[in-house]
Amino acid sequence: MELNLTHREKSIVVVTAAVTFVAGYWAGLWAVPPQALDVPVDVSYRAGEQVYHAAYRPVPDHLPVLSVALPLLSFAYAFRDELVEDSSESVEVPADD
Repeated sequence: MELNLTHREKSIVVVTAAVTFVAGYWAGLWAVPPQALDVPVDVSYRAGEQVYHAAYRPVPDHLPVLSVALPLLSFAYAFRDELVEDSSESVEVPADD
């Protein structure tokens, strides 16, 4: 099976994948129950049942950087033709099929 995607379609796929990856990473981090984390837990009562709240959510050091850098790189890829000026010396090279 061969996919022939246009530049626009490739850009949409790359940006969507990057944003989905970052959103999924954050969602996965917040999906972990507070009892499973090795952090202090605050206990409160709602309707007579104990409810656990993590005092804080441990976030990997690379996640904030990744959350900014990956979407920026994907947008740079999407708009790469507009970011690079065409020069008279540039030559289009055909792709190997």
